[in-house]
Amino acid sequence: MYPKKFYIIHNLEQKRKKNILNQLGNSKVPTSDIEFINHPNKNELTYDIKKVAVQKKIRINNKVIKDGWIAVSYKHYLALEDIVKNKYSHAIIMEDNVGHIKGNIYKRIEQYHNELPDDWNIVFESDQKYLNFDYTGEETVKSSKLIYKKNNEVTYDKNGYILLHGGSRSAQFYYLNYETAEKLYQNYLPFNHAPDMWMNDLFRKLNINSFWAEPTFITTEKNHKTSTNLNYFKDIRYIINSKFINFRLGL
Repeated sequence: MYPKKFYIIHNLEQKRKKNILNQLGNSKVPTSDIEFINHPNKNELTYDIKKVAVQKKIRINNKVIKDGWIAVSYKHYLALEDIVKNKYSHAIIMEDNVGHIKGNIYKRIEQYHNELPDDWNIVFESDQKYLNFDYTGEETVKSSKLIYKKNNEVTYDKNGYILLHGGSRSAQFYYLNYETAEKLYQNYLPFNHAPDMWMNDLFRKLNINSFWAEPTFITTEKNHKTSTNLNYFKDIRYIINSKFINFRLGL
């Protein structure tokens, strides 16, 4: 049940690539099992990609979904596509902002399977703020337990404010089986948000059994900054063209 492939959602930053290869190398992951999803990036989106990938008339904070999120979501889609195409029984999809992996990744997967039910679909890891299982309030975290079932519904705090948007735990690191990859792949396009938020919608639609591992065994890179924002000076020509494409497509 080991992952047959490790997909890295990559932004072409060589420092991140080197670190990810070192982290996976510590677990003796063969380089032949590592696949970097390098394109398209935030300044490489074409008319054809947006036409098939993005839902129309979607507004996030009164704005069209930003190109950085489109690029990342589409890369996750490409990873799912490759899993399905090659019929890999299990795979890991991770983003290149993972800074450190604690311990052996294969032993970690063994620990998952010691606790997962037969009908599991996906397991998430993340150290990002508000994404530890204690915060969900859905179950008490115990030192004797690793895997926790996550509710797919939007949850609220006692004051009626949204606590979490569903079953995903960011899209930083997740382990899934072929059947789940196939379901997600067949329903992924067109999307309406960044990959974690879009997966929340898909999980509800497809009744996906999502689990979180707690405590997590990954940490985010130090001094992490998002790479999904365009540079208004460097990318000005692309930005103008992108806005024209959005207009043509009615986005």
